[in-house]
Amino acid sequence: AVVSTQSTGEVWNFTTGKIRKDLRYQAQDQYMLMDDAVSCMNFSRDSEMLATGSQDGKIKVWKIQTGQSLRRFEKAHSAGVTCITFSRDGSQLLSASFDQTIRIHGLKSGKTLKEFRGHTSFVNEAQFTADGHTIISASSDGSVKVWSLKSTECLSTFKPALGSSASEITVNSIHLLPRNTEQFVVCNRTNTVSIMNMQGQIVKSFSSGKRQGGDFVCCTLSPRGDWIYCVGEDHVLYCFSVSTGKLERTLTVHEKEVIGISHHPHQNLLATFSEDGTLKLWKP
Repeated sequence: AVVSTQSTGEVWNFTTGKIRKDLRYQAQDQYMLMDDAVSCMNFSRDSEMLATGSQDGKIKVWKIQTGQSLRRFEKAHSAGVTCITFSRDGSQLLSASFDQTIRIHGLKSGKTLKEFRGHTSFVNEAQFTADGHTIISASSDGSVKVWSLKSTECLSTFKPALGSSASEITVNSIHLLPRNTEQFVVCNRTNTVSIMNMQGQIVKSFSSGKRQGGDFVCCTLSPRGDWIYCVGEDHVLYCFSVSTGKLERTLTVHEKEVIGISHHPHQNLLATFSEDGTLKLWKP
């Protein structure tokens, strides 16, 4: 696991809960440093590289084994980076930002290769779809958009939230279902998380059932997509079964506002992190 403390990236052993001292640079109290606070990070598929995005719009790519900076994108965005992910082959980075754009950067060239414009507020997440031909994004403008990777053209726009104020309801994140690539989970600032298809239809919905404090702030899926885990404004973790649509269990995870949640890629392990300054690991 990697933990960001202000402008520092640290590699921790999640089983011991300690900083990994088998990495020589960390044993010498040297860490992966950014110029400004780290706002997002992601591993390459082989776990050899780590990409970090910061509040000043810069992106850095690091070699985990040595802590060395492999590539810097000084002007990746004109505002803070909200989300970053590697392409399947690890040759490109996809990023989203508070500057309302989505961009693709080439690791070999060190240049920004493509830009996707059309959202009218912060872009909170962007993901490559499984076929590699499109990108899907979520924004504070209340929409989910599907883009052509080749032409950068917006192919579809969906408004997941229903009701008169739907346009203002922030879409926090989107999560492609591992075993059904035509569907994805949408988490927005309501008490309901939904599964949508690529035609913009809501296939299934899951609710916290709360009128007050039950709006979701973040969400993640189990590796096979059998479970959806959401955290609400009430600091409670809600666990939904995708097959039955039922809320299976709830658990209070932090005392202060929860910033994010992530699932281990292979093991039955959840991580939550909060404004209370802690990162906690949970066995669902």
